[in-house]
Amino acid sequence: MTLLARLAAAAGLACVLAAPAFAQNSSTALNGQLNWGDVVADISVVTRDDARSAVAAATAAGNSVSGSNMSGGFDAESDQTNSGATFAYANLEGGDVRDATVIATAQANAGQAQTVGGDLNLRAGQTANGGDVLASARATIRNGQTLSAVSSAASNNAATAADHGDLNVALTQDASNSAYAVTDVDACCVSQTVAGASSAINAYGSASTTSTVDTDYTQTSTGAQSQATTDVYQYQGYNVTAATTAAANSAAVSNEWGYAQIRGRQSSSTDVAADTRVTLGQWSQGTSSVSAYGVGNATLATNIGSDIVLDVSQLNTGGVDANAQFDAQNGNGGDVVVASTAIGNAVTGYVCSQCGDAGLTSTVNQTNGGNITSTGSINVNGAGAIYGSASAIGNSATFISTQRNN
Repeated sequence: MTLLARLAAAAGLACVLAAPAFAQNSSTALNGQLNWGDVVADISVVTRDDARSAVAAATAAGNSVSGSNMSGGFDAESDQTNSGATFAYANLEGGDVRDATVIATAQANAGQAQTVGGDLNLRAGQTANGGDVLASARATIRNGQTLSAVSSAASNNAATAADHGDLNVALTQDASNSAYAVTDVDACCVSQTVAGASSAINAYGSASTTSTVDTDYTQTSTGAQSQATTDVYQYQGYNVTAATTAAANSAAVSNEWGYAQIRGRQSSSTDVAADTRVTLGQWSQGTSSVSAYGVGNATLATNIGSDIVLDVSQLNTGGVDANAQFDAQNGNGGDVVVASTAIGNAVTGYVCSQCGDAGLTSTVNQTNGGNITSTGSINVNGAGAIYGSASAIGNSATFISTQRNN
């Protein structure tokens, strides 16, 4: 499972683009947040038998801010500093549960801004300089039809969106702490299991349409670790999906129908580790997918219908490890896919044109000084198709320019 691996989907739009809507009103906001204390969210759900559904969800944030104008523009400045620890624990224990869900989310600083029909102008700073961030999701049940367990941890997390309006963002993210995401599943017999864990020190995501984009982000990670772990054990399994993603710095900026200019500076000395393990006793027909993806610095930039200018510099000196393992004893013809990927620095630039020309102009500098390790293993009896892959890359840069239906 790649941290940022989703290129823009095709959209059947005409070749005549509407002009951005005139802003009906404009809003402004100034935000300053400082948290020194620890923040803890802890939920435990216990159901003995025959529950139709059971949900355990825990969310913890040191600082959180959200702003939007759904009928005009938005001018905002935000500064967040978190010096405490942030913990989220979600635990579900049960006998027979038809549909079981466990979600744990922990963020030191979280911010988002959105506009519709107006420009978004945002200057934001996020600093995490204190305790660690931990998200833990645990599920222990006997029998069930579906089981979903997900944990997500981030030191700094920012998201922006603009629809029919310009997007202008200047973002600085700085973190010196660690982030941990742990997902643990222990069950007897479940028809469909989905489990995942994701950790990031600094994360930025942006989506816009019919917009001119000018985005400038700087991400610095100096903490000890970004670590994500997913562990699934089932006596009997059918369809099992387990995916783990760990990153120090990540940015994903997508736009449709408008010029995009993106400048990114990413630096990390943080050790990154992604570990996924699936162990099944009785393995019946179905598909098991196991993946681990670890990356020091990652940038994904996409634009549909217009030009993009990309300027990215990445420096990684931390180690990156990815490990994916699948072990099944008595099989009955099921398929298994195992993928492990570790990358020091990764940049992907993608442009798709439908009406006329759209080009990609890029300047990318990547330096990796960390050790990159990718491992994987498959141990099965009585399987159908078996696919295994392990990839370790110091620096990766991918540039794609295409047209619709090509």
